[in-house]
Amino acid sequence: MLKQFKDIIGNKSYSVLLEMLKEIGPDARTQRISVVIGAMLRLALNKCIIDGIDNQICQALTIIDEESYLTAERTDEYEILSELVDDLCRETGMVNYREAARGESYSIAENTISEYASWYNMPWEDYYC
Repeated sequence: MLKQFKDIIGNKSYSVLLEMLKEIGPDARTQRISVVIGAMLRLALNKCIIDGIDNQICQALTIIDEESYLTAERTDEYEILSELVDDLCRETGMVNYREAARGESYSIAENTISEYASWYNMPWEDYYC
């Protein structure tokens, strides 16, 4: 997955983003690092569109972007993105699967995909319409 991701965003961007995640990621709070990785996925989607790349990750990014409700169904596309984030976590020294103080399990990947899928959701705008 990482090679495919690197091919999408390019060597320079990939190196910089990986270096950043290695520095800030291992001790970052999940809700914060998920937004950073979600932004990386947004960058990848833009590159897929601009450069006309059509691979497994690009297809998953596009489908989840267009049909965000699929994140709740844990579709194949969701699993592809989850695997990608898990690989990024492993590569940068982060622990993807975590446990809350109350014993609930959660993951950076799950939170990242949720952030990615709801990137443009701004519920407060609904109040002004």
